[in-house]
Amino acid sequence: MPTAREAIQILTEGNARFAAGQHLHPNLTEQIRLETHDRGQNPFVAILSCSDSRSPVELVFDQGIGDIFSVRNAGNTADEGVQGSLELGVYKFNMPLLVVLGHTDCGAIRCAVEDTPLKGEMVTIIDRIKPVVQEVRHRCPDLTGDDLITEVTKDNVLYTIDTLIDRSEILHDRVFSDELTIIAALHDLKSGMVEWLE
Repeated sequence: MPTAREAIQILTEGNARFAAGQHLHPNLTEQIRLETHDRGQNPFVAILSCSDSRSPVELVFDQGIGDIFSVRNAGNTADEGVQGSLELGVYKFNMPLLVVLGHTDCGAIRCAVEDTPLKGEMVTIIDRIKPVVQEVRHRCPDLTGDDLITEVTKDNVLYTIDTLIDRSEILHDRVFSDELTIIAALHDLKSGMVEWLE
């Protein structure tokens, strides 16, 4: 199992290949499929990302079967199902790294910023993002349009991390015992590049 720093380097190199159109498509062979079936999985990173079809994490980071413990939902927000899934993955596989990955031009973020009238359960997702919108508008009152969307997207990733650490004793304890690193990132849909956020 790589360290958190090594895992970030693996992801960075894979993302550079993706953005350059030089994919290696590792760990996609029949042999890997059979090995992970027979011996189980051993992912080196958990990634919470958006459901957007333009940002599939295995492709964005040029990884394959058994590499990434992936949890996805619209807006990469932290609800009970997401929290439980990440807790299970971290507990079961002792991964050193958890990435919360947002992306540019996120429809869920745009709905929250534009206060789009919605119905059904999607309202609960957008409601999780609205406090972030309010905070960004308060901090950056001159931001509008795509600049506002991007700033809310970045802050939403950080807000999700704070929520996970605050609500999850398992993740909190692993972070503060240096067993788990949680890092924020933003995937630029146009360039393909992932920016690691502080």
